[in-house]
Amino acid sequence: MADKYLMDGHKLQWHADRVRAWEAGERVPPIHIDVGLSKGCNIRCQYCFGVLQGNFYRKGAERVFPREPLLRYMKDAGACGVRSMALVGEGEPLLNPSVYDAIVAGRSSGVDMALGTNGILYDTGAAGAGALEHLTWIRFNISAASEDAYRRIHASKDFQTALAKIRFCVEYQRRRNLPVTIGLQMVLTPQNVDQVVPLARLGRELGVNYLVIKQCSDTVESRLGVFKHLGQYDGFREMLQEAEAQSTDMYDVIVKWNKVLNKGARTYPRCLGVPFLLYSSGDARLYPCGMFFDEREEEFRMGDLAQQSFTEILASERYWEVVERVRNTIDVAQCYANCRTHSINDFLWRLQSGQARLDPVPGLPPSHVNFV
Repeated sequence: MADKYLMDGHKLQWHADRVRAWEAGERVPPIHIDVGLSKGCNIRCQYCFGVLQGNFYRKGAERVFPREPLLRYMKDAGACGVRSMALVGEGEPLLNPSVYDAIVAGRSSGVDMALGTNGILYDTGAAGAGALEHLTWIRFNISAASEDAYRRIHASKDFQTALAKIRFCVEYQRRRNLPVTIGLQMVLTPQNVDQVVPLARLGRELGVNYLVIKQCSDTVESRLGVFKHLGQYDGFREMLQEAEAQSTDMYDVIVKWNKVLNKGARTYPRCLGVPFLLYSSGDARLYPCGMFFDEREEEFRMGDLAQQSFTEILASERYWEVVERVRNTIDVAQCYANCRTHSINDFLWRLQSGQARLDPVPGLPPSHVNFV
C-alpha cells in the first residue's frame, strides 16, 4: 500500500538546503520539533513510552508547559526557521489548557502544526473547531476497536467518548472543506495484534483519512516488555496485509513495514540527526532526544524554555555542545528501538559514507513534507 506521507521513512531530501548547510558545518535550526505539553495523561496505555520519560499519568496532570513561555516558543520557532511542530510529547497534550492557542500561534508564525492525542478531552466548541482550521494534521492514538479492548489496552472506559471526538473532527473537516488530515495511530504489540483488522475497519467507518500501524518503541532492556518479543512481528504479516486491504480511494491503511519488521536493528553507529529533529518535554525543557527527559537529564538538557527563549537556547554554546555530545558519545546500540530519528540517522550516515546522495527528487513532494 502506498504511503503518500512517507511515514515509514524520512523527507530530508526535500530539505536539501538545510542538509547542505549542515554538511558545510553551519549551525542549522531544526526542521521539526516534537513538543510535549504536559507530564500527565488521562489514560494508561499498555505500551506507553511516556512512562520511561517521567509521565506521571493522572498525578502529573497539573504539570504543564506554562502558557506565556509556550506561546513565545511557538513564535520564536517560526522566526528561527523551524518548519513543523507536533504537539505529541510524553503526556496527553489536551491536559494543557493553552493547547489550542499554541496551535494558532504556531501556525500564525509560519510553522506547520500537528496534534497527537487520545482525543477524549478534545474540545467540540470554538477552540477545537479553530484548531482544526490551523492544523496540518491531527492524529488520534487508539489501538483498540471495541469497548472491552479499549479497557484492556488503554485502561479507560472512554471508548465511546474518543469515537465521538473523532467523528466531530471528521464532520467539521468535511463541512468546512478543510485541508487538515485526520488519522488514527495504532501502536502494534503482541498483546493487541487481534485489534489490527477490526481497527482498520473502524477507521474506514469513521471516515478518517488514514490509519497508521506502527512499531512499539522499547528499550533494549525491554522495560515495556516488547523489545524481547520483536521477533514475533514476522508472524503478523497476514493480519497486517488484511488490514491494508481495508483501504479505499478515500482511506489509507498504512503499515510501517520497515520498522515493524526490523527487530529494532540499526545500520548506523552514531546519532547524527539531532540538528534536524528536536524534542521538548511537557515541563518546558529542550532535549536532543526523548530518552533524556528522565535519565541523564542534566547532562543532555539543552535549555529550559520556561526561563529562556527558544532563540536564546538555539544560539547558545550549551545547545551545540549537547549536539556534539550526542554525536560523539552516545552508543546507539543502547538507544531505544526505532526512535523518531531512526530513519533520518540511517540516511545521514549513508550520505556521509557515500552510500546515498542528496539528489533532487522528481515530481511533487509527499504530503506533510515539513514533518520530516
